[in-house]
Amino acid sequence: MSCLHTINGTPASGLFASCATLLQPGDAVLFIEDGTYYCSVPAALPKLQEGIELYVLREDMIARGTLGQKVDLVELASYSKFVDLCCEFDKVISWF
Repeated sequence: MSCLHTINGTPASGLFASCATLLQPGDAVLFIEDGTYYCSVPAALPKLQEGIELYVLREDMIARGTLGQKVDLVELASYSKFVDLCCEFDKVISWF
């Protein structure tokens, strides 16, 4: 069963480290709100197994002034893409 995991806490929260232990191939992670800070610091993103997609909400990066610092491993997502992702996966798990 595929899962979309949303992360909305800063790297200091350690949410992504907790989430990463549960990720399976076919899952995806979407960084939203303050979780977007993970996407501007390459060291904040641990190496993951293949088959896990990483997304960041574009509007939240813009709001925090970090869009120009986005790491290449993460794909930008619009609000429309956010909705599509929620429909694409079997479950959505929010980490906050």
